Amino acid sequence: MSFLSKIIPERFRRKKKPIELKNNLPKEKANIRKSFGVYCNAHHGTSDGKLCPKCTALLATIMPKMNRCKYGLTKPICDRCDSMCFGPEHNKTFMTIMTGSRKGMLVKHPIMTVKHKLVAMGVDYAKNEQSKKATEKITEKRKAKIAKRKAQEKAKEE
Repeated sequence: MSFLSKIIPERFRRKKKPIELKNNLPKEKANIRKSFGVYCNAHHGTSDGKLCPKCTALLATIMPKMNRCKYGLTKPICDRCDSMCFGPEHNKTFMTIMTGSRKGMLVKHPIMTVKHKLVAMGVDYAKNEQSKKATEKITEKRKAKIAKRKAQEKAKEE
């Protein structure tokens, strides 16, 4: 505690704000809908962001499954998620649509695309840091085991 915090009564001190969890699901859904519209307009001959029956059916199966995502409010973007909610076949077509609509999204919705890319970079960074910590933990355990064995061997020799 600093000197001033000892003098100033508690009721006048600045209170820490609790961490707010952001609900990423509506933004992710809007991004996916627009990506589907861009892809379907370019590849299936529809117009004005409308979807063909095939894309509509896929979107109708994906959206409810996103609501049941195991990550809940802290859901990462679907492109970078470890466990896909859609199943293997839907996942494959979903990823095809998302990668196929990248250039069109940059032209038609540049701000949304940049925001999505920044979030993706944040997810990548977090995963990288998490894997670094995991590898450090494993190496520390290995070093501890080796040191323990050496200590046991020295004890046996004596």
